[in-house]
Amino acid sequence: MIKYKKILLVDDDVDDRLIFEEILREMDDDSLLVHAENGFEMVALLEKTKEEDLPDMIILDQNMPKMTGKESLVFLKESPRYQAIPTIIYSTYQVEDFYRQCLLLGAQDVVAKPDSLRAYREMIEQFLVTR
Repeated sequence: MIKYKKILLVDDDVDDRLIFEEILREMDDDSLLVHAENGFEMVALLEKTKEEDLPDMIILDQNMPKMTGKESLVFLKESPRYQAIPTIIYSTYQVEDFYRQCLLLGAQDVVAKPDSLRAYREMIEQFLVTR
């Protein structure tokens, strides 16, 4: 069972968004996945979202044009309206200093961007499924 029913996935890669959505639907058809292609689109989407419809979790790709995952994280954690939303950064960029910086900025975790369907499923299970 998915514990976070409303998830915002911010990722510029269409294939990654489709894979994420497909696996999420297989695991819990009642979940709602909304996506944005970059941080600016995320901000616009959140700003027009009613308080009760805000996502339960946000997952940010680090390597996006216009506004990176880390920059998006800073925006979220500096805003009283969004700072309590659990946020995960996933990225192909896995340097320990980057990981530490994101945690200090308020990320719940920083994980390697999955490179297979199995890895996507494991990531989703790790963060979204109640045990």
